[in-house]
Amino acid sequence: MKPLDLNDAQWQAVSHQGSHLMIVAGPGTGKTHTITYRIVRFINELNVGAGLRPALNDVRVGLEPTPTDQRILAITFTNKAAKELQERLEAKLPEFWRLATVGTFHRFALGLLREFSDATPLPKDFQIALPEEISALLEEIFPKKTTLERKETLERISLIKATQLVIDPDSDYQTYHRFLRAKNWIDFDDILRETLLLLENEEILAKVQERYRYIFVDEYQDVNLIQNTLLKTLVSEGVLLTVIGDPNQSIYGFRGSQVKFFTRFEEDFPGAAKLYLTENYRSKSNLLSASSQVIAKSPSTDVPEIIAKIFDEGRLVIHEAATDRAEAEYVVHQIEQMVGGVSMLSLDSHRVSSYNQAQRSFGDIAILYRLNAQKNVVMGALDHLGIPYSVSAKSKIKKEELEGVTQETKDEILLQQHEEFVDYNVEKVSLLTMHAAKGLEFPVVFMIGCEEKLLPLNLDTMKGDSEEERRLFYVGMTRAKEQLFLTRAGRRQLYGQTFFNAPSMFLSDIQEDLKAYENSKIRKKINKSKASDNQQLKLF
Repeated sequence: MKPLDLNDAQWQAVSHQGSHLMIVAGPGTGKTHTITYRIVRFINELNVGAGLRPALNDVRVGLEPTPTDQRILAITFTNKAAKELQERLEAKLPEFWRLATVGTFHRFALGLLREFSDATPLPKDFQIALPEEISALLEEIFPKKTTLERKETLERISLIKATQLVIDPDSDYQTYHRFLRAKNWIDFDDILRETLLLLENEEILAKVQERYRYIFVDEYQDVNLIQNTLLKTLVSEGVLLTVIGDPNQSIYGFRGSQVKFFTRFEEDFPGAAKLYLTENYRSKSNLLSASSQVIAKSPSTDVPEIIAKIFDEGRLVIHEAATDRAEAEYVVHQIEQMVGGVSMLSLDSHRVSSYNQAQRSFGDIAILYRLNAQKNVVMGALDHLGIPYSVSAKSKIKKEELEGVTQETKDEILLQQHEEFVDYNVEKVSLLTMHAAKGLEFPVVFMIGCEEKLLPLNLDTMKGDSEEERRLFYVGMTRAKEQLFLTRAGRRQLYGQTFFNAPSMFLSDIQEDLKAYENSKIRKKINKSKASDNQQLKLF
């Protein structure tokens, strides 16, 4: 019987049987909700098959399955996503949720390397190198290179490891690998590669496949070649695979992710079925329409249009400021209005009326940007008025912090610090890159720098893939639930240079009747451009 909190498409995905399954789930369509229910369904069936009562609502006490009892593997891309899925399973299956192993690709793979260490060429006491250790190692290996050159070398080596099965290493790669192993170290890319080599051992592969008969992968659009190959290795001998994701949110090409693995899923896993989740429960209707118009211009999209289930309209605002500082001031002023004023300066300057009632909390608001360098001006404007904010950043673990801890604890700490950390706090405005914002949602979103050279990225030393940049813009837009502000600056200071950028090409993909303009200059230019049917629409 279909649970009341699943729609028909979600229930079809939950109840599908008999083959591998790809669930194409657009933003706000209940991706985690659906995959949780599907895992619960499999756990229930496993328990029934073992002669137990259905696990949901089961009150048995004391079930502590050993690793060989685990039959379900759920793989995510972040520890945050793994924690959320684990908590949802635990809430639905208080005693039986442990029948599912939940973790990131790296966590799962590292567990196998530790368990079967005798079957790998790695030393039994191998360690994951800390970022500071790798930096010091690179200085030792490449003393004549600049810090930037060493960073670029490491990024290139990392991309090679993620995207090539058989590596034709250059001298830099060979030297780095040799020095790394001489210290009994592996890096994070090695975790997956060494696991793939480990599973060439047919006996070990058979043990892993016997343990994990059902595999689930979240955010499948983000897999790279090594991860895809790892899954293809595991999924044989009757192992069933379920994946869920959205090709329109594939934004990690710089890490080696390739959307082609999503589009060729049925080729890689013959007999697979494909189902779609299209009902959006996050964004108000006009915001969803605008984002859909942007992504519809992508030639590679093969996803049905997302349907809004929140029918009242939100607010989409386009704003042009003279400079990046004026852009930051505009954003701060809007936040002041929303929260009802944050300082006496607001009242003295008549920026906010004394009777203005707070409509939002700081935690309702996010400011998104393409490059980290953009955030400095915004932080200055927020600091000026004492507006609390949090900034996404990688946590840093020092070597001395790991002294005296067990190997298991050390691995856990290193796995946690490997990914981007987002201090998402209900009492603070969130400052995030668009990449870091993926998977989050906010009632109010400001996307700053909506201009050429930034969105899509096309600077002298940094250029993004045009289609991936479109998907990134789409991801940013779909973080907004009720209000979305797309802003730009006529003049911008960045990396010591002054830029006079045109409006982002993506803005012209949005129908005019969905936009509200908060700058008279913009309206004049729009009206002037409409005088000629053949002239391309100028947005600012």
